[in-house]
Amino acid sequence: MTRQELLDKLARAIAENEGFFVTEAQAKARKMRFPTRAQINANPGNLRTWRDAKGRPYPTSSGYVDFVGWASYQFPGMSREEMSHRALEEGWRILRVLAGQYIDGRYTGGKPPTVVEMFRTYAPASDGNDPAGYARFVAGKLGMRPDQRLIDVVTA
Repeated sequence: MTRQELLDKLARAIAENEGFFVTEAQAKARKMRFPTRAQINANPGNLRTWRDAKGRPYPTSSGYVDFVGWASYQFPGMSREEMSHRALEEGWRILRVLAGQYIDGRYTGGKPPTVVEMFRTYAPASDGNDPAGYARFVAGKLGMRPDQRLIDVVTA
């Protein structure tokens, strides 16, 4: 697959695991709050922090980047619908950027990580996550093994 296809599939798998796509019934079955934090903040990856190109932090809500808050600041006076659209676009864009940084080894000492190595950093156990389970879920969505390096599936 191309790098862009990998980024798109990786971002979608992360969002799915984070509860971004769940319905109210699915959230109830998974014992999750609805709407989920990812949905409320237009943050499909439930990112904790992010800085813009000038080093300014994005706003957060309950410890997670709030792309709705970012859009409110960036586009004052815009309709609620358009602001929501911009927030979602930015949330997805940043998740793909972050995924690309992981693929390139930015968070693993310059060494492109395996799926499980990525999720030990992206969703650490110290935050109450199950990195191995997260890696198995994402690897399954990508058609990979958790011990495969993400970069190894890029063919073009």
